[in-house]
Amino acid sequence: MSDTSPWLFGKNLQQDTRRETEGHLHVEGQLLGIESGVVGIRGAAAYWLVGPGSVLWLPPRFCHEARSHGAVAGWSLYVCPAACADLPQEPFLAECSRLLGAQAERLSQTAEGSQWSPPVARLAESFWDEFLSVPRRNASLPFPQSSRLGRVTEVLCANPADRRAQKDWAALAGLSVRSFVRHFTAETQMPFSIWKQRLRILNAQERLVRGETVTSVAFSVGYESLGAFAEAFKKNTGLSPSDYGKQRSVRHLG
Repeated sequence: MSDTSPWLFGKNLQQDTRRETEGHLHVEGQLLGIESGVVGIRGAAAYWLVGPGSVLWLPPRFCHEARSHGAVAGWSLYVCPAACADLPQEPFLAECSRLLGAQAERLSQTAEGSQWSPPVARLAESFWDEFLSVPRRNASLPFPQSSRLGRVTEVLCANPADRRAQKDWAALAGLSVRSFVRHFTAETQMPFSIWKQRLRILNAQERLVRGETVTSVAFSVGYESLGAFAEAFKKNTGLSPSDYGKQRSVRHLG
């Protein structure tokens, strides 16, 4: 990558309402950073929730759907395929350091095809070095790839509060309980009970950002008590449900 040949361009993200984008892909790699609000990204094999303090890497030609949960502010940077060669060919979430966020915001004003000045080229190289060094997170919700287990996860995604017993989920998949447990763990690298909890917490995060009350969210995602919900939520996010809602809620845009 030379000092004057652009290999990265971007744009600011700012929207006032919820938005859904159908499945699509980009020739370039994409870095998505959110300053306020949250955006959910779903691929064929997993789901990621991107909020303040994190950045999502999407490799070139990765087909995905996007869904915001209210107003969103942030940035999106597109990276030419040659620069993506050393990165994983699967998406991942990473921490968005204050330095990385500041650099990305500046670079998001770089138009596609525009010639770089030497300062912009140096900023891009510094940004890339910072991105490659920030910690990565194992925070996706993986999906099984077999159709029989897919029937189970699609039902739960539609209603995370579904309290059917494990034997009933196994029956829906057409498997014995033992085979269900074994195949689900093998396909998702996660026990079924842990997968259900992660789904519920992700769904709760989306609802809290939309302004729903902690009480309504707890029961909507399947918890029978506020205490159990608060404990599980803090264990998974590091924040109480009320603090999460306050910190992630979108400031007024405009």
